[in-house]
Amino acid sequence: MPHRKMLCDLINVGKLVSLPGDATASLAARKMLECQVGAILVQAGDELLGIVTERDINFRVVAIGRNPVNTSLVDIMTKNPKVMPPEAPLVEAMNLMQKNGYRHVPVVEDGKVIGIVSLRDIFMEVRRSLEQDIQDSDEFIVSSGAVDDTKQ
Repeated sequence: MPHRKMLCDLINVGKLVSLPGDATASLAARKMLECQVGAILVQAGDELLGIVTERDINFRVVAIGRNPVNTSLVDIMTKNPKVMPPEAPLVEAMNLMQKNGYRHVPVVEDGKVIGIVSLRDIFMEVRRSLEQDIQDSDEFIVSSGAVDDTKQ
């Protein structure tokens, strides 16, 4: 029976990047580039205040002519973002993201952010799973003798 993937299977704590609310959009963009992430959590200590994504910086700062050096994250963040527990199935996270137009969801356990999962993370996991299924099927077919691959 295949292993049912949960969010905890995907979170990468090393990729968890956060800044305080008074940090600027410019700093957030540099931090995203440096850490190769598409979202920054806005936190006060361990408390999650919001999330800022690369799209937020593009749409809420650059596109409307705001100065990224003077724009605070609290002014552009999505406040109180929806979060998911680490034991939530991937399909549940996908449904939440699709329903709300999100590309990232913070993963919270006991009131503390322990990770963040992106739509890209989920896509890559689904792709790996499909590739593994194909490989397993090919191996089964060959080992069962259903196909004689010596005649090629």
